[in-house]
Amino acid sequence: MSTISPGTPQHSFVDAIRKAVSDVFSGALSSPWKVELGAEDSSQSADISRLGFTISFSGNLEGNAALLVRTEDALTLAQKFLGEPPEPSAELNNDRKDALEELVRQVAGVAETALKSLFGGLKLQVSRSDAPASPGVAVLLLASEASAGTLSLELLPSNELLASVEACAAKLAGASTTKAEPEVAPAGENNLDLLLGVHLNLTLRFGQRVLTLREILDLTSGSVVELDRQVQEPADLLLGDKLIARGEVVIVDGNYGIRITEVEDPRQRIQRI
Repeated sequence: MSTISPGTPQHSFVDAIRKAVSDVFSGALSSPWKVELGAEDSSQSADISRLGFTISFSGNLEGNAALLVRTEDALTLAQKFLGEPPEPSAELNNDRKDALEELVRQVAGVAETALKSLFGGLKLQVSRSDAPASPGVAVLLLASEASAGTLSLELLPSNELLASVEACAAKLAGASTTKAEPEVAPAGENNLDLLLGVHLNLTLRFGQRVLTLREILDLTSGSVVELDRQVQEPADLLLGDKLIARGEVVIVDGNYGIRITEVEDPRQRIQRI
């Protein structure tokens, strides 16, 4: 089985996923998690019970990668994600499997944002499944946290995906050495250029709710206000009080962010300023 050498595009690809796991675990599990790349572990026997997910790549990167989690580690992560007390003898039921799948989806969302900065336009999709028959390489992700100890996740990118990473990096490197012709902006855009450095405040809105004055005065620490939006619905990105885009809420470097899925035409955005 091949290995991934530091300094290569494939190593940058794997490291982006490693960092996404660290960021999402630290945010979603409410405690600091450290994730490191481990050496290949030949003790990962096929008869060990594991929960598997397939991450499908499309766009500038093509192919699949499997993410495998040992059943006992999957149970620990699911219980932490659901806010349940640790119970090693508990069953890894469908609710807990769904919770872990949501955690992996969040990892894919953060990884997608990071990988776009390296390889351009791409999209990641997650489904629950077993490992691919012929992975190109096995990468061990060692996730550690004070109360949980060290958990292992196995990332198995396919040969097709690894080749796509190499080809895309080579293509982007070649394009960066090509001298571009200078562009002359139309005269009508000169005034707009003067405004492009102005700082504007954006607001991320999860939802809203109308309350009476009495209900507002009755709010105390611990009160729960239900918003008018389902969890799976996109959040709004506002410029002032004007809606300019919608997207999925993600966690980037421990902070909330938004991955844009719908956005207005630039001219419409300018009109709202």
